[in-house]
Amino acid sequence: MGSGVAWSGTSAATGLDRQRTDHERPRADLRKPGPRLRRRHDVGQHPVHADTAWPSRLTHRQSVTFAPPFSTTERLANTIIGEDRRPLLVLTDFDGTLCEFQPDPEAVFLGDGLRTTLSALAAQPRTMVGVVSGRRADDVRRRTGLGDGLYYAGLHGMEIDGPNTRFEVPGFGARAKELQRLGSLIAETVAPLRGALVENKGLAVALHVRAATPADRERAERAFWALATPALEAGDVRLQRGDCVFELLPDIAWNKGDAVLWIEADAKRAHGAPFRPVYLGDDQTDEHAFDAIDDRGVSVMVGSRPSRARYRVPDPAAVAELLARLVARGRPG
Repeated sequence: MGSGVAWSGTSAATGLDRQRTDHERPRADLRKPGPRLRRRHDVGQHPVHADTAWPSRLTHRQSVTFAPPFSTTERLANTIIGEDRRPLLVLTDFDGTLCEFQPDPEAVFLGDGLRTTLSALAAQPRTMVGVVSGRRADDVRRRTGLGDGLYYAGLHGMEIDGPNTRFEVPGFGARAKELQRLGSLIAETVAPLRGALVENKGLAVALHVRAATPADRERAERAFWALATPALEAGDVRLQRGDCVFELLPDIAWNKGDAVLWIEADAKRAHGAPFRPVYLGDDQTDEHAFDAIDDRGVSVMVGSRPSRARYRVPDPAAVAELLARLVARGRPG
């Protein structure tokens, strides 16, 4: 889940805990194609996917009531490997999925053991690996220490670094100054509130309240709402919610589900064959990725909250165990 980055409001007084606010734009139906996006190589500007129509937004069902049962990692590994002979594309959230949450997002790094496991998985034949996060792509790369050969999708997929490729959603940096202004104001306002932390991502601003007391959390939410409302109403930025984080992003119709579809298409183009997608995530923002995969692959919720994922494991420790089983099982070349 994003850098834990997205939010879950708790105070009814703030209005931030509703299923949806007026400032979260509805998503288009998948069947209605959106603007065509282009792929930018590191070596220059080369439109590759101009013939592919991409959805401007994935369908987002507001009510999540499905609760898939917990699966053993052995059974889930068998499901992932299965009899499907397509190569595997294993994508995973970072905070809360690969790593446990920390009160300070700056303290989160991938452990040595899991780094070794993911490196081994990425090195297997007919297997691609990627991390899709609310953090910036270069920050995810640094915190995982996995190097090249993987996909790193940052800011909920609005920027993607991959093998010999770099993609940014058109209009990506248009609201950078406004977001920086809001970030400074929010940080100054909540500074006296213990446990409230503002994360400046350059092109996004996130207020973390996981470590705040209930009273300070409510104060932080009220301050955030008061400062963000004018920009939200003007359509300059949009609100992204997840677990104990309130985030402002450029008002662009793009999410983790769109990123998953883009990575799938890029991997297919590079390798000449469609991949079977696997996605693991814990955050509300990961529901878009689960929707994108649907029954074409394997979606795995990490944790106990209701989800539209088809499978579930309890925590990051189970994720590490599952990935180790995938390495042990291997993928025939």
